[in-house]
Amino acid sequence: MERRRFVKGCVAGAAALGAAGRAAAGRAERYPRVALAEAGGAPLRGAALAPHEAYVFFYPFVSTPCLLLDLGAKVLPASGDAWPGGVGPRRSVVAYTAVCPHEWSHPDRDFSPIHYVAPGERDVLVGDRDRLIVCCAHSSAFDPAAGGRVVQNPARLPLASVLLEWDEATDGLHAAGLRGPESFERFFAAFDRERRVVTEAPRVLRLRDYSKAVARC
Repeated sequence: MERRRFVKGCVAGAAALGAAGRAAAGRAERYPRVALAEAGGAPLRGAALAPHEAYVFFYPFVSTPCLLLDLGAKVLPASGDAWPGGVGPRRSVVAYTAVCPHEWSHPDRDFSPIHYVAPGERDVLVGDRDRLIVCCAHSSAFDPAAGGRVVQNPARLPLASVLLEWDEATDGLHAAGLRGPESFERFFAAFDRERRVVTEAPRVLRLRDYSKAVARC
């Protein structure tokens, strides 16, 4: 009897957690709309992004890193999903906060525990799976083609997605807000980082150019 109650409690807890994650993933918060820029300061064009290359920029705060990816093919949301999917001429460009929702691991100048597993690459932590964002700090993994959903624990919440906008006339990309659960308060509590909101065009760099070392795990 006690075992049955325990199992039922676990199932109910998991269901509640899943529901909370889905609810959080649907929330959108607007921040200043800013154009993304190349390393030299010129406006970033969608055509300049190499498919399956991980790029980093800082948004919505000057100290909170995000990953920008061109997944190489159309990325559409699942039926009923609040996440809007990809942008750009092929709807293949997505972006997510690069602060892991498990314990807030993130890229810095010296090292990035977070990386993207491109098609054909292999990562011990996720076996034969590719096209995933993986945090080597504690082995959490997320699907960038499905709104940043968790595909491997210990993370319980998805990555917050950056609300991107694409200008068809100029091929320019803009960040305009976030959708989903963000961990900024806990991030700022754990790390001494500047809280200033981004108001000017953030520079976009390849992750391997920004961090001296990018984890492979």
